[in-house]
Parts: sequence; C-alpha cells; structure tokens
Amino acid sequence: MDKWIISKLNTLVKEVDDRLEHYDITSAAQKIEDFTDELSNWYVRRNRERFWAQELNDEKIGAYVTLYKVLTTLIKVAAPFTPFITDEIYQNLVANLDKEAPESVHLCLWPEVNEKEIDPELEKEMGLAYKIVKLGRSARNSANIKNRQPLSKMLISINTLPKYYEDIVKEELNVKEIELGAEMGEYVNFEIKPNLPVLGKQYGKLIPKIKEEIAKKNQMDLANKVKNGKEEYIEIDGTEIGLNAENLLITMQGKEGFAFSGEGEIGVVLDTHITQKLKEEGYVREVLSKVQNMRKERDFEVLDNIVLYVAGNETLENVIKQNEELIKHETLATKVVYHEDREQYTTTNINGESLDIDVEVVK
Repeated sequence: MDKWIISKLNTLVKEVDDRLEHYDITSAAQKIEDFTDELSNWYVRRNRERFWAQELNDEKIGAYVTLYKVLTTLIKVAAPFTPFITDEIYQNLVANLDKEAPESVHLCLWPEVNEKEIDPELEKEMGLAYKIVKLGRSARNSANIKNRQPLSKMLISINTLPKYYEDIVKEELNVKEIELGAEMGEYVNFEIKPNLPVLGKQYGKLIPKIKEEIAKKNQMDLANKVKNGKEEYIEIDGTEIGLNAENLLITMQGKEGFAFSGEGEIGVVLDTHITQKLKEEGYVREVLSKVQNMRKERDFEVLDNIVLYVAGNETLENVIKQNEELIKHETLATKVVYHEDREQYTTTNINGESLDIDVEVVK
C-alpha cells in the first residue's frame, strides 16, 4: 500500500506538471481530485489498523511517515488551485514544526518527480481492485444490503486478479469467496431495446425487424460492446444500421438473489442469499458499529477501556455471547454485562432487531 500511494503521488506530480505546462488547468485539477479520493477512501481506509495500533512499531511508523510525505507533497501540488486550505495544512504540518522551512507553502519549490518510485503495473493492479470494490459497493446499494452484512460469494467477469488484491476486495466488500471469470449472463438479465426517438426517425418502418435482429444477438456481448463506445452493425433489407449507445436503451439487472454492477468490460455480481450464519455475523458487525458510535458520541478517548451492557433481546444476547471475545477486542471492552437494570440504556436497531446498549469507561 505504501509503495502504491508513493507511486501514485509521483505520477500525480508528473501529470499535473505536464498539464499545467500546456495550460490544461481543468484536467490538472481533476487529477488532484482523483488522487485525493484514492488517498482518503482507499489508502487511509486500508491502513486504519496501522494508524490506530497501540504499539509504536515499524508498521505504525511506516504508515505515518508515508502519509506525512504524501500530504506535504500534495499540498504543494494543490496550492495553485486551493491556496488557503493548502497553506493552513502547511502551517500545521510543516511551518510549526520546522522553523527553517519557508513560511508559506507558496514559497516552496515545486516537488520533484522520482521516476524510480513510479510502478505502473502496481498502479494498474491496485486501480483494478479499487474499481471492483466501487462496483461491489454499487451492487450492494442496488440490493439495499449494508456492507456490514457478510455475503457468501462475489462473481467477477475478469479472469485474473492477484491474490493480494483478491483478499483486499473480499475484506472491503465483506464477502467470503470470489469467483473469477464468471459468465455474467447466468446471473444478469439484459434488456436491449431500440431508442425509438433516435432510430425511429431514420428507420421507422424497419423498427420491428431491428428489434428481431437485436434479440438474436448475445445480449451481454452487445451490451458490453455498446457501453464501451463501440458500434455493432446489422443489415436489414440491404440497409446497414449501426447500433450504438445513442440509439439503444440498455438495462442490466441481477436475477433473483443476485445484485449486479458493471462498468466497461468489468461486471460484478453479489450473491445476496443470506444464511442464518451470515445473518448472525451481520448482527455482530452491526453491534460493533453501534458501540463504536456510542464511544464517539460520548467523547471517550480512543484507547479508553469500557464496560459494555446489553439487554432486551435474547436472540442478540446469545449471538453476542458466542462472539464475546471478538466484540471485547474490537471495542476495548474489559467485560460484557447482560440484563443489568440500568436507566441509561439506548435502544438500537440491529438489522431489524431491537437491542438495549450502554457503555461506560473503566475507571
């Protein structure tokens, strides 16, 4: 992850510099926006355990040193676009710590690119994993299933994905298994129709035959081809007709029990069948989330140990008992107390089940 974000950083400096040289300011700004999104929603997310580790070990130090380098370089690249916020960050991270540093980010030299730190293959593979995760989140949203609810399987249309990235995808999307090279047609309903306001103007009388020709095509192949900006040609009564994204209406939806999302040549399908075991795992994840939110709302310190109190739902209490050690570890709880009579309980919704929860700091 560190090598990837440093590679992306050097690529960013290089690309923004090139675009500014050619007065392509909009494209340069877009590059900065894309990088900031990947830094926040991918690098920082993926390294949360390193940042919050209790021990000051090499992993934690490495994560902070890398993030510091990225931020202090990023603000120099972004300074011409967002002058005030970048200087505010510079004052906090650099000027206040190094009295010999320039007094403003706008007095700093433009960052130099280190070509040796750029790894195009690493960027390509990580970019693919990130794209698959975003598609998976979209599929979950379409099925209205929270990411905290584990799912049994994810099917991906591409044939290869290195195991390191496969593990990242499974962890990010909370799925147990990934199947590569899946045939999307088995899990997705494709509906392709002529866009009548467009095709009707040119080939009004031929529309019935156009519909017949479209129906004969492999619907998935046609949909992917058109969505990738290509054109499929058919011939009707001696007339050649080009089918494209402008004159076709394409809808793709997962079949019963499956959720689909796709972009370009990549399609992903989530198996949305939830077994009792998966349902219970979802309960545990939801409990963890609720407890962590309560810690934040009550302004507990990050490393405060707590006592966790639960009551009011026998089913959920049994699930908590079965996973007590995990819950204690994740929430820094020294113990879990059941059925205690307390006035401070907060009634929470755990995937449709009601549970009373309370937390207090161990003194």
